[in-house]
Amino acid sequence: MIVSVTYPIGIGIIALICATPVHADPLLTSWLTNTSGQYARVTETTTTSPVTTWPSPGIQQNNLNNGQPLPAYADVQQVLYSTNFVYVRSSDLASHRMGPWYKEYAKINVNGLWPENRSLTSKIPRFQTPASSPNQVQQGPVGVLVNGVTIANLGDGSGYKTATGQDGGITGGGVPGNQTDVWIRCATGAEGPILDGGFGHPAPDGGYHYHANPRALRLQLGDNLSYNPANDAYLEATTNLHHSPLLGWAYDGYPIYGPYGYASAMNSNSPIRRMVSGHVPRDGSFGTANLNATGRHSLAPWAALFHTFTATLGTNDHQLATNNYGPNVSTGFPIGWYAEDFDYLGDRINVGTGTNYKQGVDYDLDKPNGRICVTPEFPGGTYAYFIPIDANGAPAFPFSIGRYWYGNNTGGRVANGNITQTVVTNFAGGPNTELRLASPVVSDNVVTLVWSATEGGIYRVEASANLSTWTTNANGVAAVLNRGTSTSSALATNRFFRVTRSGLAPYAP
Repeated sequence: MIVSVTYPIGIGIIALICATPVHADPLLTSWLTNTSGQYARVTETTTTSPVTTWPSPGIQQNNLNNGQPLPAYADVQQVLYSTNFVYVRSSDLASHRMGPWYKEYAKINVNGLWPENRSLTSKIPRFQTPASSPNQVQQGPVGVLVNGVTIANLGDGSGYKTATGQDGGITGGGVPGNQTDVWIRCATGAEGPILDGGFGHPAPDGGYHYHANPRALRLQLGDNLSYNPANDAYLEATTNLHHSPLLGWAYDGYPIYGPYGYASAMNSNSPIRRMVSGHVPRDGSFGTANLNATGRHSLAPWAALFHTFTATLGTNDHQLATNNYGPNVSTGFPIGWYAEDFDYLGDRINVGTGTNYKQGVDYDLDKPNGRICVTPEFPGGTYAYFIPIDANGAPAFPFSIGRYWYGNNTGGRVANGNITQTVVTNFAGGPNTELRLASPVVSDNVVTLVWSATEGGIYRVEASANLSTWTTNANGVAAVLNRGTSTSSALATNRFFRVTRSGLAPYAP
């Protein structure tokens, strides 16, 4: 509808106002949408400014993808829903700082892989059901964060090959039940140099994704972090903690939060603290095997079940045949290099009590890496995953979601974006971002108009004394990011203003 607002000073505006969604479902309302009208940007090197198209001339490009020759809009572009699912369309590109990506920690050689607009559609179930039996997580994406960017499984698609004595590609992508590729490599260690400050990077196909603590998004959402742009350094801010924001949704429909939650799972009045992972390194602590002494010759109970060496969860480590041994612990293969370097405390006996370590007492997060708890969005309680960090703020295993889902993962990526059921549009952004004209500001006989804009958009400002005859007040006004601004001299008579987008620069759809 068109509404007119008249101010005491005699200046009015008209603007297009869309109906506000009536749904309070966090699965519909939690998405990052206020930045969808601005371009994604990449910082290509430590000495260059962010760019909207990449790679720039003279900067290395891998031949696996084309980068981004045209600007692409960032974050979530559409939110749609049916009775049973929410669908999120995105570019898979973030509005926060992405990059740079180097081949080594010294940051000398640019990696050469670049993200590109993937036009992804992700599906999240609206009604969650806990899995009735162990539901194992395969290699690849495990959910989508509120900016529409993928969050991946803990692995990087490689693992140790006993026969060759080195890491190599995992047969079948590291699927559960694989008894050949037993030692699955963790992405955070192996891919550390090629992750940006927010623990994200592009895959060979151009898909930007996170492997662990998505600090750049957390900072954007106001989590307990500070940031120094001079050296791209994030620091956990551990004084005056507040509950971490909702970061995204797993493909089984349960929410994913940052590292901080209520100390008492079901008490929102309890103190806020870092959620402690239930997984620990197999270094002899907490009754685990000490891989430094024994070598990688056994699997913890959870891993033996995952790889189907056992049919049920055992109480002892599973001893491997020599053809499945992993490499001895060394500088090149430190503990934590592989997922199987970790044990789960809930499977171990606390020698002090004679019983198993207990969730909620000795640690917070269960084997899937979550807990049943209350959160700001779910005051009545829900199961929720948490992104774990250690006491120093470094990513902690299993980094996103463990090797088991809590629920039935009926969500995932929608092939070619082909939604086959009737859906309702809850949000549309990007080039379709709604133009909202704010109340005019008058100061020193100058009227300033500000409106929500689409980056790349060109706007025309018109004025009228009677809402019938309009004259152009300003033309060719270019948006700056997702904001438009125009000023003019104040007049003694009543004036109404309207803003129209008259052009849009080419972009990557």
